[in-house]
Amino acid sequence: MVAGESGESRKISTELSHEKPEHLLKELKKLQSLDLPTHHEVLLEDIHPDRLKKIFLKTYEHQPENFETLMGMEGVGPKTIRALSLIAELVYGVPASHRDPARYAFAHGGKDGHPYPVDRENYDRSIQI
Repeated sequence: MVAGESGESRKISTELSHEKPEHLLKELKKLQSLDLPTHHEVLLEDIHPDRLKKIFLKTYEHQPENFETLMGMEGVGPKTIRALSLIAELVYGVPASHRDPARYAFAHGGKDGHPYPVDRENYDRSIQI
């Protein structure tokens, strides 16, 4: 979400944080029923709308004025931003840039085990491609 071309995605993600949580959760649950190609960068099974309800309520109550404020809110982390970005792309047609490192942040896991340990087979396959 840091690439210049992701400006519109940042704007829509911030605007989405002003939506009632019930609306966002409804949209995420609808997205889970989509039949996406296997090469899609964001796996819908990784998104758990019910776990996001509390943070969506918080962003709705605070109405962040811009993306920087949204990112600075306590509890807003990669999963929240990923969910908002996913809604922005699939519902509003505003994708994050493919040059943006955040788009691939959850592709391979982390050396420190967060958000999960590196999947070496997937990592090697990505390098090969």
